[in-house]
Amino acid sequence: MQHQYILAAMGSNRPGVVAEVTEAIYTADCNIENSYMTLMGIHFTLMIHVVAKDHEQYRRLEDNLQLLEHKDDLQVHVFPMEHDEIELSRARESEPHYEIKVRGTNKAGLVYRTSKLLASRGINIIKLSTKVDRSRHLQQPFFTMRIAIEVPQKVNGKSLRRDLEDLAEDLQETITLTRKRD
Repeated sequence: MQHQYILAAMGSNRPGVVAEVTEAIYTADCNIENSYMTLMGIHFTLMIHVVAKDHEQYRRLEDNLQLLEHKDDLQVHVFPMEHDEIELSRARESEPHYEIKVRGTNKAGLVYRTSKLLASRGINIIKLSTKVDRSRHLQQPFFTMRIAIEVPQKVNGKSLRRDLEDLAEDLQETITLTRKRD
């Protein structure tokens, strides 16, 4: 029976760090299903969905990752995924997916207020990314947030749009909601 894990790694960014982490997975005979890597300042962050066919492969993966942590400025955590989580994830794929974009000036509370509104409606955030553009040609930093969400069938779409419009007006920012086509 295969086992699935989420591997989270972070450390100082340098050439080859992604290759080292993925080599630890590869040499343990594990497989990568999904992954995401980005820089946060001078640090990299990496999230990987790893599949091991058996406990022996997982043990080799743990050993490989421990060696990496000891030789580099790297922290790695592995979280087991329960079978129920995997089944729930597959079942949720039937929910309608949307993307929200927030654009405007960089103000405290944008992520909080937007995510709080979504949580109050029972809407799950699947993916969230933010970026502040501090280009010299801009008079002030420009903030962009993209959120992928899954909306339960019981949520009224018109009401959600109205709530987002009210939030955009209150924040004095631009917020758009687009349905993702599967």
